[in-house]
Amino acid sequence: MPSAPLPEFQSSVKLKYVKLGYQYLVNHFLTLLLVPVMAAVSVELFQRGPGELAAVWRSLRLDLVHLLCSAFAVVFAAAVYFMSRPRPVFLVDYACYKPPPSCRVPFATFMEHTA
Repeated sequence: MPSAPLPEFQSSVKLKYVKLGYQYLVNHFLTLLLVPVMAAVSVELFQRGPGELAAVWRSLRLDLVHLLCSAFAVVFAAAVYFMSRPRPVFLVDYACYKPPPSCRVPFATFMEHTA
């Protein structure tokens, strides 16, 4: 039984735009996830009165386990953030630097001090 030929994806869909859309989704995933959540939380907070919010705040109990877990989560998130950032690259062209005559030493003096 002969199989049907595969469609030409490159002619029907510009794969460049699919790739750009995927990159945008991956790069902004956290933002795309948090914006609706924050909108829902803010709507819920605005619907409640100040008396209800004060009652919820007074009913919170913080014990040592919750406090330590929260502190660990914050420290872990900060460590992951700082370790995942790209390191800065400084491009310095030493060919343009010409030191003043007071900084120059004879080769023999240099070898004497490096040994």
